[in-house]
Amino acid sequence: MIVTATNIVVQREPGYAVLRLSSRAGLNRLGAELLHTLSKHIARCLADPELRCLVIHGVGGSFAVGADLNEILELDPAGARLFSDLGNSIFRNIERSSAVVIAAVDGYCLGGGLDLALSADWRISTHRSTFGHPGADLGVITGFGGTQRLSRLIGHKKSLEMFFSARRVKAQEAYLTGLVQELCSEEDLESRLSERIEHFLNMESVGIGELKSRMTDLPPVGRSPLEGSWTI
Repeated sequence: MIVTATNIVVQREPGYAVLRLSSRAGLNRLGAELLHTLSKHIARCLADPELRCLVIHGVGGSFAVGADLNEILELDPAGARLFSDLGNSIFRNIERSSAVVIAAVDGYCLGGGLDLALSADWRISTHRSTFGHPGADLGVITGFGGTQRLSRLIGHKKSLEMFFSARRVKAQEAYLTGLVQELCSEEDLESRLSERIEHFLNMESVGIGELKSRMTDLPPVGRSPLEGSWTI
Protein backbone atom coordinates (compact mmCIF):
# COMPACT_ATOMS: atom_id res chain seq x y z
CA MET A 1 0.00 0.00 0.00
CA ILE A 2 1.33 3.45 -0.96
CA VAL A 3 0.90 6.12 1.72
CA THR A 4 0.70 9.63 0.30
CA ALA A 5 2.98 12.12 2.03
CA THR A 6 1.46 14.83 4.19
CA ASN A 7 2.57 18.37 3.47
CA ILE A 8 2.58 21.51 5.60
CA VAL A 9 1.88 24.97 4.23
CA VAL A 10 2.75 27.90 6.50
CA GLN A 11 0.83 31.17 6.42
CA ARG A 12 2.36 34.03 8.40
CA GLU A 13 0.33 37.11 9.25
CA PRO A 14 0.84 39.95 11.74
CA GLY A 15 0.39 38.42 15.18
CA TYR A 16 -0.53 34.91 14.08
CA ALA A 17 0.39 31.96 11.89
CA VAL A 18 -1.52 29.09 10.31
CA LEU A 19 -0.05 25.64 9.64
CA ARG A 20 -2.14 23.69 7.12
CA LEU A 21 -1.67 19.94 6.85
CA SER A 22 -2.74 18.32 3.60
CA SER A 23 -2.22 15.24 1.44
CA ARG A 24 -3.54 14.14 -1.93
CA ALA A 25 -5.33 11.21 -0.32
CA GLY A 26 -6.97 13.46 2.28
CA LEU A 27 -5.59 11.44 5.19
CA ASN A 28 -2.96 13.48 7.00
CA ARG A 29 -0.57 11.06 8.72
CA LEU A 30 1.88 11.91 11.48
CA GLY A 31 4.90 9.96 10.39
CA ALA A 32 8.40 10.68 11.68
CA GLU A 33 9.32 12.88 8.72
CA LEU A 34 6.14 14.93 9.08
CA LEU A 35 6.66 15.30 12.84
CA HIS A 36 10.21 16.58 12.33
CA THR A 37 8.92 19.13 9.81
CA LEU A 38 6.02 20.10 12.06
CA SER A 39 8.41 20.54 14.98
CA LYS A 40 10.60 22.93 12.98
CA HIS A 41 7.66 25.02 11.77
CA ILE A 42 6.13 25.25 15.24
CA ALA A 43 9.47 26.21 16.80
CA ARG A 44 10.01 28.95 14.22
CA CYS A 45 6.52 30.34 14.73
CA LEU A 46 6.72 30.27 18.52
CA ALA A 47 10.15 31.93 18.46
CA ASP A 48 8.48 35.08 17.10
CA PRO A 49 7.87 37.37 20.10
CA GLU A 50 5.02 39.03 18.21
CA LEU A 51 3.12 35.78 17.72
CA ARG A 52 -0.12 35.75 19.67
CA CYS A 53 -1.98 32.88 18.04
CA LEU A 54 -1.02 29.69 16.17
CA VAL A 55 -3.55 27.68 14.16
CA ILE A 56 -3.06 24.05 13.14
CA HIS A 57 -5.55 23.19 10.43
CA GLY A 58 -5.94 19.86 8.71
CA VAL A 59 -7.50 20.18 5.26
CA GLY A 60 -8.71 17.77 2.61
CA GLY A 61 -10.95 15.59 4.76
CA SER A 62 -8.97 15.08 7.94
CA PHE A 63 -7.21 16.98 10.70
CA ALA A 64 -4.80 14.07 11.13
CA VAL A 65 -5.31 10.32 11.36
CA GLY A 66 -2.28 9.34 13.42
CA ALA A 67 0.91 7.58 12.47
CA ASP A 68 1.57 5.36 9.46
CA LEU A 69 1.17 1.86 10.88
CA ASN A 70 3.56 0.39 8.31
CA GLU A 71 6.22 2.75 9.63
CA ILE A 72 5.36 1.90 13.23
CA LEU A 73 5.69 -1.85 12.64
CA GLU A 74 9.27 -1.39 11.45
CA LEU A 75 10.42 0.37 14.62
CA ASP A 76 12.60 -1.42 17.15
CA PRO A 77 12.22 -0.50 20.85
CA ALA A 78 14.83 2.27 20.64
CA GLY A 79 13.21 3.70 17.51
CA ALA A 80 9.78 3.54 19.13
CA ARG A 81 11.09 5.46 22.12
CA LEU A 82 12.57 8.15 19.87
CA PHE A 83 9.34 8.42 17.88
CA SER A 84 7.33 8.77 21.08
CA ASP A 85 9.73 11.35 22.48
CA LEU A 86 9.49 13.36 19.26
CA GLY A 87 5.70 13.58 19.40
CA ASN A 88 5.73 14.37 23.10
CA SER A 89 8.24 17.18 22.71
CA ILE A 90 6.12 18.83 20.01
CA PHE A 91 2.87 18.60 21.93
CA ARG A 92 4.52 19.76 25.15
CA ASN A 93 5.96 22.80 23.34
CA ILE A 94 2.46 23.63 22.14
CA GLU A 95 1.08 23.38 25.67
CA ARG A 96 3.84 25.49 27.19
CA SER A 97 3.88 28.22 24.54
CA SER A 98 2.74 31.72 25.43
CA ALA A 99 0.59 31.88 22.27
CA VAL A 100 -2.96 30.56 22.00
CA VAL A 101 -2.93 27.43 19.85
CA ILE A 102 -6.09 26.55 17.92
CA ALA A 103 -6.81 23.16 16.35
CA ALA A 104 -9.18 23.52 13.41
CA VAL A 105 -10.73 20.11 12.80
CA ASP A 106 -12.65 19.27 9.64
CA GLY A 107 -12.99 15.54 9.12
CA TYR A 108 -11.16 12.68 10.78
CA CYS A 109 -9.23 13.38 13.98
CA LEU A 110 -7.89 10.01 15.08
CA GLY A 111 -5.05 8.48 17.08
CA GLY A 112 -2.02 10.74 17.14
CA GLY A 113 -4.10 13.35 15.33
CA LEU A 114 -6.39 13.50 18.35
CA ASP A 115 -3.32 13.76 20.60
CA LEU A 116 -2.20 16.77 18.56
CA ALA A 117 -5.61 18.42 18.85
CA LEU A 118 -5.66 17.75 22.60
CA SER A 119 -2.40 19.65 23.05
CA ALA A 120 -4.01 22.78 21.62
CA ASP A 121 -5.77 25.34 23.79
CA TRP A 122 -8.86 25.71 21.64
CA ARG A 123 -10.55 23.22 19.32
CA ILE A 124 -13.01 24.23 16.61
CA SER A 125 -14.76 21.38 14.81
CA THR A 126 -17.06 21.10 11.84
CA HIS A 127 -20.24 19.06 12.21
CA ARG A 128 -18.92 16.30 9.95
CA SER A 129 -15.79 15.65 12.03
CA THR A 130 -15.08 12.40 13.85
CA PHE A 131 -12.82 11.83 16.86
CA GLY A 132 -11.35 8.66 18.30
CA HIS A 133 -8.42 6.51 19.36
CA PRO A 134 -8.47 3.22 17.41
CA GLY A 135 -5.53 1.73 19.32
CA ALA A 136 -7.58 -0.92 21.12
CA ASP A 137 -8.61 -2.38 17.75
CA LEU A 138 -5.03 -2.25 16.46
CA GLY A 139 -3.19 -3.55 19.51
CA VAL A 140 -1.31 -0.29 20.17
CA ILE A 141 -1.47 2.46 22.78
CA THR A 142 -0.69 6.08 22.06
CA GLY A 143 2.75 7.23 23.20
CA PHE A 144 2.03 10.92 22.61
CA GLY A 145 0.34 11.66 25.95
CA GLY A 146 -3.25 11.37 24.75
CA THR A 147 -4.26 9.03 27.57
CA GLN A 148 -3.55 11.74 30.16
CA ARG A 149 -4.71 14.76 28.17
CA LEU A 150 -8.04 13.24 27.21
CA SER A 151 -8.76 12.20 30.79
CA ARG A 152 -7.98 15.69 32.08
CA LEU A 153 -10.26 17.21 29.47
CA ILE A 154 -13.40 15.04 29.51
CA GLY A 155 -12.95 12.98 32.68
CA HIS A 156 -11.60 9.56 33.55
CA LYS A 157 -14.76 7.55 32.92
CA LYS A 158 -15.51 8.98 29.48
CA SER A 159 -11.91 8.77 28.32
CA LEU A 160 -11.70 5.11 29.39
CA GLU A 161 -14.82 4.39 27.37
CA MET A 162 -13.32 6.04 24.28
CA PHE A 163 -10.00 4.20 24.60
CA PHE A 164 -11.39 0.77 25.53
CA SER A 165 -14.10 0.72 22.87
CA ALA A 166 -12.06 2.47 20.14
CA ARG A 167 -15.38 4.04 19.24
CA ARG A 168 -15.44 7.04 16.93
CA VAL A 169 -17.20 10.04 18.43
CA LYS A 170 -19.21 12.40 16.26
CA ALA A 171 -18.68 16.14 16.51
CA GLN A 172 -21.88 16.84 18.43
CA GLU A 173 -20.96 14.36 21.15
CA ALA A 174 -17.41 15.73 21.23
CA TYR A 175 -18.86 19.19 21.84
CA LEU A 176 -21.24 18.01 24.57
CA THR A 177 -18.46 16.18 26.43
CA GLY A 178 -16.12 19.19 26.25
CA LEU A 179 -13.68 17.67 23.78
CA VAL A 180 -14.15 20.66 21.47
CA GLN A 181 -15.18 24.21 22.35
CA GLU A 182 -16.92 25.24 19.13
CA LEU A 183 -18.97 23.63 16.37
CA CYS A 184 -19.69 25.04 12.94
CA SER A 185 -20.47 23.99 9.37
CA GLU A 186 -17.71 23.22 6.91
CA GLU A 187 -18.61 26.39 5.01
CA ASP A 188 -18.29 28.55 8.11
CA LEU A 189 -15.00 27.15 9.41
CA GLU A 190 -12.73 29.79 7.86
CA SER A 191 -14.89 32.69 9.03
CA ARG A 192 -15.20 31.18 12.51
CA LEU A 193 -11.43 30.80 12.62
CA SER A 194 -10.95 34.42 11.62
CA GLU A 195 -13.31 35.56 14.37
CA ARG A 196 -11.53 33.47 16.98
CA ILE A 197 -8.07 34.63 15.87
CA GLU A 198 -9.18 38.25 16.08
CA HIS A 199 -10.57 37.62 19.56
CA PHE A 200 -7.29 36.16 20.81
CA LEU A 201 -5.21 38.86 19.13
CA ASN A 202 -7.12 41.46 21.12
CA MET A 203 -6.35 39.78 24.45
CA GLU A 204 -3.37 40.70 26.63
CA SER A 205 -0.52 38.41 25.61
CA VAL A 206 1.09 38.51 29.06
CA GLY A 207 -2.16 37.36 30.64
CA ILE A 208 -2.54 34.48 28.18
CA GLY A 209 1.00 33.24 28.74
CA GLU A 210 0.68 33.38 32.52
CA LEU A 211 -2.69 31.64 32.45
CA LYS A 212 -1.38 28.82 30.26
CA SER A 213 1.70 28.44 32.46
CA ARG A 214 -0.42 28.01 35.58
CA MET A 215 -2.86 25.60 33.96
CA THR A 216 -0.24 23.40 32.26
CA ASP A 217 2.16 23.19 35.21
CA LEU A 218 1.39 19.49 35.53
CA PRO A 219 3.50 16.32 35.68
CA PRO A 220 4.95 15.37 32.26
CA VAL A 221 2.64 13.31 30.10
CA GLY A 222 3.52 10.49 27.75
CA ARG A 223 5.36 8.09 30.06
CA SER A 224 3.46 5.29 31.71
CA PRO A 225 3.63 5.12 35.51
CA LEU A 226 5.34 1.77 34.97
CA GLU A 227 8.98 2.39 34.07
CA GLY A 228 9.91 1.34 30.58
CA SER A 229 6.34 0.97 29.31
CA TRP A 230 6.51 3.49 26.52
CA THR A 231 4.11 2.40 23.83
CA ILE A 232 2.86 3.68 20.48
